[in-house]
Amino acid sequence: MMEALEFRFAFYARDFDRSVRFYKEILKMPQVGGWDRPDGKGALLSAGGSAVIEIYGPAEGKTYTGPAPVAINLALRLEDSSYVDRWYWELISAGVKIAGPPVDHIWGHRSFIAYDPDGIPVHFYCEISRP
Repeated sequence: MMEALEFRFAFYARDFDRSVRFYKEILKMPQVGGWDRPDGKGALLSAGGSAVIEIYGPAEGKTYTGPAPVAINLALRLEDSSYVDRWYWELISAGVKIAGPPVDHIWGHRSFIAYDPDGIPVHFYCEISRP
């Protein structure tokens, strides 16, 4: 069995500074590292435990012209439904695009989906008892 020491969700952001602000300031993930080199820049943000969001950006004065992230989702498991509901209202207040309000699903999750600046769906969920 493979045992990873760390999990990273890494992507190239179309607007590096805006994406870093979203994860750092709106989602309140502490920045734990980063770099700014002639070949590009990056930011490492802690999502808790050993999970890290790694955002890549172009070098100063350059523009990222590659594809936008597609067919990916980020899922963040929260402690309980009060955290899911609190994050929903916090993100609404911050003007973040949201797919809809939190919903209790038959498979035992309460969740909602928000979108980061690149349109990546970020699922906020917790486990609940099934109806």
